[in-house]
Amino acid sequence: MRLLMITRKVDLKDASPAGFTYNWVKKIGEKLERLYVITWQKSDRGDLPKNIKIISLPDNKFFKIFVLQFKLLKFLPKVDGVFCHQNPEYTILVAPLAKIFRKKIVSWYTHKAINWRRRLMELFTDKILTASDKSFRSPIFPKKVLITGHGIDTGRFRPLNNKQDPKFIVLSVGRISLVKNYETFIKAIEILSKQKKINNLEVRIVGGFALKKDKVYFREIQQLVKDEKLEEYVKFLGPVPHSEILSYYQNCDLFVNLSQTGSVDKTVLEAMACERLVLTSNEAFKDILKDERLLFEPKNPQDLSQKIINLMNLSEENKKEIGRRLRKKVVDNHNLDKLVKKILANFDEK
Repeated sequence: MRLLMITRKVDLKDASPAGFTYNWVKKIGEKLERLYVITWQKSDRGDLPKNIKIISLPDNKFFKIFVLQFKLLKFLPKVDGVFCHQNPEYTILVAPLAKIFRKKIVSWYTHKAINWRRRLMELFTDKILTASDKSFRSPIFPKKVLITGHGIDTGRFRPLNNKQDPKFIVLSVGRISLVKNYETFIKAIEILSKQKKINNLEVRIVGGFALKKDKVYFREIQQLVKDEKLEEYVKFLGPVPHSEILSYYQNCDLFVNLSQTGSVDKTVLEAMACERLVLTSNEAFKDILKDERLLFEPKNPQDLSQKIINLMNLSEENKKEIGRRLRKKVVDNHNLDKLVKKILANFDEK
């Protein structure tokens, strides 16, 4: 089988939340005779297999659309279908020519947002793949939607036998942005500090910012850390490429996610795959975790601080048992190898 894939960027060193795409492309390409990948941004193929061809569109937004149509005319006759990854715009721009060439379109989308672009994507695509029922809400064409789980490389994201740091490490991974609600995290640590319960605790925040307003927000939370004299406990580590993030998960004791996207966050699943304890305020994880000890109220630092202490005080055997259970959920329901099979199976269907 030969496929065309449209995605934002493919780069092993990508430190953005979409850095996982490189591994997706590699895994999909391993199952195909040929995979053509058109990327919206400049990409780096790295050591991808030779049967995978990366085509990066120019920087200029107008020329992107023009060149995309030219590339579609070139590659659509050579492939059996098109896989549009995440952004609805890719499906919208690909659809006219794909329909002319009678090529099936399969679209991946995981976000709670419902807008005109997503509606158009629903109209134009043949199949919509999504991670959970919270990741694609109120579809117009429910028969097009297939819930597949996420795609975590559980062969790579696995537990480390011997954690290196004796401290209780609390990790958070994600871009620095107001919607990530880091101030709640810092206020929770402030509460623990006043209760003198953090002598053996260290918070590590991995992530960078992309927008000017995010830079302003980053300075604000840095100042909050200084004002509360928490520099000893809260460390901002900056952006880390997805290819290098594994050791951060493996060497933490607890992963905290404050996002309220309403869809299943991959970072939580990656931590779970490494058998780490997790704490999240994301409603999408209620049915996945099914454990109130691992959930806290959104924007409630008091609840978060108490949940952190409760998990710290669990016995080592109890922590390991929870970790094993969390990994199993990812292996069973959010495994990249299984997801790739589901993606490709949709192109085999008539």
